[in-house]
Amino acid sequence: MSSDAGRPGAGGVWSRLRAGGREATSLKVPTLHAGVTCPAGPVRFAIGENGEARLLLPLRKGETLRGFADAPSLRIRISTYVTKGRGARFLDITCTARDLEAVFAEVVDEVVSRVSAGERCPAAARSTIEEFRTLLLRTSGSGVPASAVVGLVAELLVLNRLLDRSQGAWRAWRGPKGERHDFRSAGVALEVKATTRAGNSVITVSSMEQMEPPAGGTLHILHITAEQAPGGLLSIAALGRAALAKADQPDAVRQLISAAGCESLDSEQWNRAALHLESEQLYAVRAGFPRLSPSMLKEGSLPAGVGRLKYEIDLSAAASFACSASQAARLEAELAGCA
Repeated sequence: MSSDAGRPGAGGVWSRLRAGGREATSLKVPTLHAGVTCPAGPVRFAIGENGEARLLLPLRKGETLRGFADAPSLRIRISTYVTKGRGARFLDITCTARDLEAVFAEVVDEVVSRVSAGERCPAAARSTIEEFRTLLLRTSGSGVPASAVVGLVAELLVLNRLLDRSQGAWRAWRGPKGERHDFRSAGVALEVKATTRAGNSVITVSSMEQMEPPAGGTLHILHITAEQAPGGLLSIAALGRAALAKADQPDAVRQLISAAGCESLDSEQWNRAALHLESEQLYAVRAGFPRLSPSMLKEGSLPAGVGRLKYEIDLSAAASFACSASQAARLEAELAGCA
């Protein structure tokens, strides 16, 4: 068993594959090495004919699909390709729902990590998929990506903390109104980014404007890791009701939750996962922070003809911008209007 300590995350590799990057192999499918090799061969990231995100896990003789439960968002099968003149069998896992790809990337990264630690490929895949099963489930027509559920849970968690300081602090929650930052009070802004697996330091920035502080103000990023767990205390219903009970204008808070996409706190789709707060870290966005924002471009905006830009930031490169617990408390007080 071998592993590459600097192995790439799945999300970024699929982007490279879609852009035309691939290994020169005899496999008749675009692939890139995942940085881990097991006794049956190298683990590979791949894409399907329509750009679907895939993971190819090499199988030993006799290894099968036994024990894999169905998941509507996944296609799990055994694929055989010829490599080096010989047939090679792979456990082929494909994400069939593009809006669940962020969760699938975390599943894949965890599978690769377990294989790197010595677990056999089928066992690593089975156990990881089972742990992430609730987040991967998607009822036909539900329209609620798992990433949206986790994101709203994280924002409601912050909202409750602000309301603990001031009953009127809900006014700082600006994201549902379509403003560029999730929370803002005067010149103080906060972006909340949520992931569902410990150790995943990569966040997605949906637009360059998100990483631009308010004029003359400050911007922070709060990275929250909320993992699925039996008996988890974090849910849309619980956090939403808590916020309504604390706010001086509960109807206004209810409208904000609805504007965020959740029209009912009791929605089965919005409450399909119970989460546990695994970790959180606040970062100050200032000169040198790894980002791309309009003020960093020569013309102050994207070139003509270039549309909205979406990109990823690896927060492991931002350790020097991490804030202390006392700094985080100070920021909460400022956002709540109590500083």
